[in-house]
Amino acid sequence: MKEYEVRAISVGKPVLLDTDKGPLKTAIKKRRVDEPVWLSRLNFEGDYQADQKNHGGPDKAVCLYPAQHYKHWKDHYQQTFTFPSFGENLTVEGGDEREAAIGDRYLLGDAELEVSEPRKPCYIIARKYGLDDFPTKMIEKGFSGFYLRVVKEGSVKPEDKLILKERDSLHITVADVNDVLFHDRENKDKISRILETPALAAGLRASLERKL
Repeated sequence: MKEYEVRAISVGKPVLLDTDKGPLKTAIKKRRVDEPVWLSRLNFEGDYQADQKNHGGPDKAVCLYPAQHYKHWKDHYQQTFTFPSFGENLTVEGGDEREAAIGDRYLLGDAELEVSEPRKPCYIIARKYGLDDFPTKMIEKGFSGFYLRVVKEGSVKPEDKLILKERDSLHITVADVNDVLFHDRENKDKISRILETPALAAGLRASLERKL
């Protein structure tokens, strides 16, 4: 089984963040945990969302961001970003959006997770760092990160590896979904293929079904 190094497990509560466009209530300012933490169907213990309309819920219980993308953003903006700068719960070295597929199953400590959908480009990241073009650049590079649902709850330790348990047979990658969401939006064949995977998040499924 393939293993990925977890560089950080992070949680946070909503706080009022001062930005160049005024105050913003957000939970993007997360802290790394240094002891075992419980992962439930909805979140890591101690993790909450300020905007519960667009974040959280069973299909978005855990947000993962590939650690290797940090180097690109550092080079592009000539600015240092430390884990977890982008509000993710898991910062993981190795796999990315071109490798991870909707429905892929992973083990993390005693818990089991399943890829459900890409993370949408977030204006809050742009506001936090004063980088107005960040969502656009994220779309251009495809460096979105992605969400996972919790199939089995369990205790997770900071030193645990993320272990690939099972690849989804259809192998609709996160990058494939991003392509339809942001580039090839009217391609009904691609949309239909994405909709074939049962693990696709319910909200995204409904949105894509309206395009057919």
